[in-house]
Formats: sequence, C-alpha cells, structure tokens
Amino acid sequence: MMYQPEQDIDDLISGYIHAPHDPLLQEQIDVFHSEGPEQAAYLESRLAAWLAEGVPVQEGSTSFVIPSSSRRVFNRKWLMTAVVLIVAAGVLLYFYRQAPAEQIQYVNNTGHVDTLLPAPGCTVITDRGASLRYPAGFTANPELYMEGGNTWFEVALPVRLRMQLDEHTDLYTLNAVFTLHKTNTLFKILVIKGKVTLLQHNGKKVYLTANMLAKRERHQPLQFKTVKSQSLLAWKTGRLAFRDTPLEEVIDALNSYYHLDIQVPPSAAGLYKRNLTADFENRSAEETLALLQRALKVPLVKDSGNRYYITLK
Repeated sequence: MMYQPEQDIDDLISGYIHAPHDPLLQEQIDVFHSEGPEQAAYLESRLAAWLAEGVPVQEGSTSFVIPSSSRRVFNRKWLMTAVVLIVAAGVLLYFYRQAPAEQIQYVNNTGHVDTLLPAPGCTVITDRGASLRYPAGFTANPELYMEGGNTWFEVALPVRLRMQLDEHTDLYTLNAVFTLHKTNTLFKILVIKGKVTLLQHNGKKVYLTANMLAKRERHQPLQFKTVKSQSLLAWKTGRLAFRDTPLEEVIDALNSYYHLDIQVPPSAAGLYKRNLTADFENRSAEETLALLQRALKVPLVKDSGNRYYITLK
C-alpha cells in the first residue's frame, strides 16, 4: 500500500519548502526522513516535484521599456523569482545533507585515556575502549555517532554539533561541556557546563543544563533529572569517595571507572531511594564489589562477563 501521509506531515513539508533554513524545521524533516523508506521516498518525491514545478523558466533577453504602470508587477515577478531560487537552494541543500559522507572510525585502543580533536573548537577525551565515528568533513558538517564507552566533550563551534545517541535520540549543541556513557542497551549524558538539546524522534525536545543527567534504556522512555554529584565522570576524575550520595549515582561511578555493568532490577528498584557513604578509592574491582555488598547488606549476584545484579534476596 502506498504511503498515506497525515495532514500535519504535508504541512511540515510545505513549511520546510517555504523556510528551508529554519533549524527546527530541518530537525523535524530529518526525523521524518529517518522513520522509514516509505517516508523518505515520499519526502524526496515532494521536494523533487516542487523543484520541477517551482523554478521559473528564464526568458530570452529583449530590450524594452517598462511602462510605469507595469513596474510594480515586474518587481513583484522578479522578487518571487528570487524567493523561488533561494528556496530551491535550500531544498538542494537538504538533498546534499542526506548524501552519504566518508566516515572516520575511531577506537581508543591505547589502553589509557586519549584525546581526539575532530576540528578546532571540539575536544573529545575518550576512555580506553571507547569508539565513535564522524564525517571526514567534520568542520563543515559537525556530526558524530557515539558507538560505545565513556567520553568527555568540550564543544565551542560556530556550527551546531549533531550527535546521534541512539536510534531514537539526537543531541544538538553549539557550546557545552558534557560526558557521555554508552553501551549496547543504554546511554547516559551528564552536562557539566552550557546547554544541550535532545531531540527525540517523536519531535519532543529536552533541554539539559549544568548538573542535569539524561538516560535512555532500550525500549524505555527518556528520563532526565538534576544530580548531586558528577559521578558519571569517575572514569576521568578517579573520584570514588561518596558522602550521603544517591545509590544510583554511586553505581554510575563504579560502572564507569571499573568498566562494570552493575544493575538494579525492577524488583529491587526501592534501593534507589537509599543514599550511600563509602570510599572505594584505591581498590580493585573485586574489593569494590565486596565493599558495595557489605555497605548495602544485600546480595550482589554475578551474571556474565562484567554484569552484576543487586537483589533483595
């Protein structure tokens, strides 16, 4: 069955045609284009049809005198021609943005923290094992896809950075400092300075400022809140001493620093109401797990690899 758009989709495309340089419309068009092949084909056919029909044919040059009564009509005609050409350029820019670009793949295999400079004004500090990719023309097209690991971003760009966090969420910022933790099943982002915008594929936006954390687990809605500590940065700072700190923030720190995957299942979610005072610094992962179990006085069960579950029995 041929794709049948709703009226608001047609209104969105019409709005983009008339204002292709509007950042919000660009974001919404990108979201619609990425929803599926039928949506992408419909959007591209609408834009192509507009280009075919909307650009006026240039007439041959002829010397003539414009009667004074016709000058206003003439001026309006050429004003409309200029508007059409500007919009056509915007539509062509859209197709250019959709064209695949050469990607640079980066993986931190150094065994220690490393620094990456994709372009002036964008510093990325990566934990060991972190991986990401970005286009070769990052300066003109600052886009980045985070694949996994812990990273620190310091961004001060003239063009807005776009980062794909998962299949449902994109990040946008011009000027911010933040850290990101990404696995196959979730992402967490903590803003240290500035502001970032999270655009969800349903069109909803979330604005994050300093000391705000957002996370999304697979098949779960986006969550965000203000946090007491910068525990998600433990992999970079090494700070593992906590005083009356929410358990979830403590677990974030231990997971990032020791590359663990400590989880609290729904049956034990009540533990998140607890605060913890403990010092895990200068300890091995095994010593830390044992100390955490003693501090919580609940079982800590190993699943597989580096994954552990905190349970109530």
